[in-house]
This record gives sequence, structure tokens and C-alpha cells, in this order.
Amino acid sequence: MVIQYRKDGLTQQEIADLLQTTRSNISLIEKSANENIRLAKEALAYVYSQNSTLICTLAAGSELTREAYSIYKSARQLNIKVQYDTGALINRIMLAVPEKLAGTTVKEDINIYLNSTGIIYVY
Repeated sequence: MVIQYRKDGLTQQEIADLLQTTRSNISLIEKSANENIRLAKEALAYVYSQNSTLICTLAAGSELTREAYSIYKSARQLNIKVQYDTGALINRIMLAVPEKLAGTTVKEDINIYLNSTGIIYVY
């Protein structure tokens, strides 16, 4: 509930008032929930990557919109058609690892995996 309330724009104090607890308790709950979400994303990415091939790494400092073309190029070399147009591909990456991006600039290396049906996994 805390994460949903935060997504809805409520402050930690507003949530604390709603749930009749302290702001510091809400802060701890939020921090723990976000860490659990991060760990779950990493576990899923690992599982998906086991049936996929690492096709490229988007290097820190690079521009995501430019790097999309290297993904398509790497997939072509494997004779696999990527199942996303450029906009959908960029959106998928941005949603998967927002913490590794600053806008469309890559802040931290991003590994791109591709399965045989053209589905991209981001880790």
C-alpha cells in the first residue's frame, strides 16, 4: 500500500497519517519494499537471461536512442528479429532499469539479452 500511495503522490507523512503510524515507520517500509522489488527484478532478469543470449552491453555514458541500433545489429548477426520497434525497445529498457538511466543517458552498464523468438530481457 505504501508504494501505491507514493506512486499516487502522497508524502510519507500523509501516508503515516492515513495508516496511523509514524513517518519514520513509513520510510522504513518504503525502503524495504523498494529493496524487495529490486531484488525480485534482478532474480527475474537472471532467470530470463538463462534462456537468452547476451547480445550487447550498453555502456555507461552512452545515449540510449543511439544504442538501440546496436541491439538490432547484434540481433541481425544472430539471425533473430527483435520483436519491438525502436520506441517500444527504448521504453522496455527505460521501464526495466530506470535506476541505470538519467533520462535517455546510460548511467550504469546495461546488459541486453535476446531469446530465440526476439524477446529482449534487460539486466
